[in-house]
Amino acid sequence: MNMTKGVTPHMVTVSTLTLVKVALILLLLWALYLIADVLILLIASLLFAAALDPWVDTLQKKYHIPRAVCMLTIYAILIAVISSAIVLIAPPLIDEIGQIAQAFPHYYTQINEWLINVNQQTGSNGAPLQSLSNAVTSATTGAFSVVSSIFGGIASFILVLFITYYLVVDEGAIKRIAMIAPKQHQAYFTNLITRLQKQMGIWLRAQVTLMAIIGAVTYLILLAIGMPYALVLAMIAGLTEFIPYLGPLLGAVPAVIIASSISPLMILTVIAAYYLMQLFENNIIVPKIMEKALGLSPVVSIMVFLIGARLAGIAGALLAIPIATAAMVVINDLLSSRNRSEAKPNSR
Repeated sequence: MNMTKGVTPHMVTVSTLTLVKVALILLLLWALYLIADVLILLIASLLFAAALDPWVDTLQKKYHIPRAVCMLTIYAILIAVISSAIVLIAPPLIDEIGQIAQAFPHYYTQINEWLINVNQQTGSNGAPLQSLSNAVTSATTGAFSVVSSIFGGIASFILVLFITYYLVVDEGAIKRIAMIAPKQHQAYFTNLITRLQKQMGIWLRAQVTLMAIIGAVTYLILLAIGMPYALVLAMIAGLTEFIPYLGPLLGAVPAVIIASSISPLMILTVIAAYYLMQLFENNIIVPKIMEKALGLSPVVSIMVFLIGARLAGIAGALLAIPIATAAMVVINDLLSSRNRSEAKPNSR
């Protein structure tokens, strides 16, 4: 029986214009990939500009001074604060890092012995030991990569400061950026960039404040319970706050490892301390500080962070959340516009 009898063949035709559009889109994506480093610098500059712009506006309106002077004043204050912090923190921090480096073989041996006992009790084939060795090698390599990235990124950071300066000082910069869009969409793009600038500024200021508070609280608590290397562990806790949702857990791991070399009681004390800090953060700090900041769902935030780290390393990880948040704003605008378009015929 011929099942195709009576069925008219359907040919799919693709116009030349469609092929050209697809080719142009692919070419654009390829070009963006080639200039990814430049785009990261530009996005970082826009983010810093968004964070500093409200302060410049306040100084300009209150004291009636030029935006350039306001910006230079803010830079001078930030440099003074950072320099003072480095002078105060660097000596004890370097000392603690040196102590950790000297004690590392001891920690490694203890964990190694514990894993050997686990192997003997479970009858495993030594996979945990190999995993630990691989983890140590990976961590060491990662540490050198981070240091190289930091020193290699100093020039880029200075460039970001210059771009940020001109974006904030030049009030017409946003309109000129919006002029890239077609004329009929320039008003929307100007409004969109202004909204994104405001929201990203709120997010960045809230994030930095959260990291500073967690770092300070962690330092005080670790000092109170007599934990060694309190300053290093506090800085780790503060910095890992930038990692969405997983940050507090990752920040607690080094403290638990060090506590395991002291006593079982110290392990329980450290775990309890970090748990209480997490409750304090989730119920008091985050609702107060991050209330106005845009957020994403936990799963989306973690996936975006990992994708950013995979595509562009440290810079990609740091910028992944604000980029995703900006993308969500654009998507919501498009969905709202489509819903309004669909509602118009029904209202007639």
